[in-house]
Amino acid sequence: MKPLRTAIIGCGHFAKRHAAILTSLDDIHLVGFCDQELERAEFYNQQFAQGKAKVYVDFHELFQELSLDLVYICLPPYAHTDEVKLACQHNVHFLIEKPVALTMEQALRMAAWVKASKIKAQVGFMYRFGDAVAQLKQLTRDKGVAGPGFLTGRYACNSLHSWWWKDRSKSGGQIVEQIIHLFDLARYLLGEPASVFSIQENLFHQVVEGYTVEDVSATVIQFNSGSIAVIAATNGAIPNRWDSEWQIFLPGLTANFSDANHALFTHTDPAAPKVAQIASENDLYLAETLNLLAAIREDRNPAVPFEEGVLSLNLVLAAVQAAENKQPVAVVSPLAQ
Repeated sequence: MKPLRTAIIGCGHFAKRHAAILTSLDDIHLVGFCDQELERAEFYNQQFAQGKAKVYVDFHELFQELSLDLVYICLPPYAHTDEVKLACQHNVHFLIEKPVALTMEQALRMAAWVKASKIKAQVGFMYRFGDAVAQLKQLTRDKGVAGPGFLTGRYACNSLHSWWWKDRSKSGGQIVEQIIHLFDLARYLLGEPASVFSIQENLFHQVVEGYTVEDVSATVIQFNSGSIAVIAATNGAIPNRWDSEWQIFLPGLTANFSDANHALFTHTDPAAPKVAQIASENDLYLAETLNLLAAIREDRNPAVPFEEGVLSLNLVLAAVQAAENKQPVAVVSPLAQ
């Protein structure tokens, strides 16, 4: 099989993870890099394509000039415009990082383009590809460990991040841009949400000029199944650390996750209690890429299709609305309308 001609749009810090993985795969030929700063695109070209790819500051030109099979969209939230539309028009499969947009209107336009084109579009919710998460999902699906559950999640960091991150109009806030991973995981494990309530405040960065996002939040989600999730987050913890963990309590099972690959499963059936330790070094980013490549080659849906990005965005935006209104918000699927 011919390698897939691949480009990266958005050559910031995070895209390096994807570029390194794509470079290592025989099924990929990196042929283009695009960034609003030409120097960054050229740096990627030299580091990941030995200077043999083409570089752009305008992704319209990239789609026009390169015959692509696949593109990785690693743009910050505010920078999403019509890159998904162009990918669909040119029949280019893509992986897009979260959040897919900052408004539901834009996300739904994107979803319509993807649906009409029938290309393969994967959203970068990498927690779903963890081996411990996969084992829990299989238990709930195949082994009779099911029923309403309770999930608690925690995320803590302390960083000003990129220049745009502290501006709510550009990032959407910590929940929308960062903690969406835990919200998506809760959806993945507990089903679709029915309502959400959230308290969000800026406690630690009030003197930082232009800091308009929350740096503490506490969110309660009720699901259609009756399940409940409680997710707490802060950007006021230990500098240079990004800590994330979650626990899920199901009938007969308590699962404690230190990350998507590591968990302690305690089966609490008194007839046969047992403990299982899951420990894996599975590369979540490699796993999501390999899943997308298989979906392209086998003409099937990827594990996290674009609609999942829309639904998780809908949930975090509802949490933001609940915090603004100081009351619970009903979560209605925009894809059911």
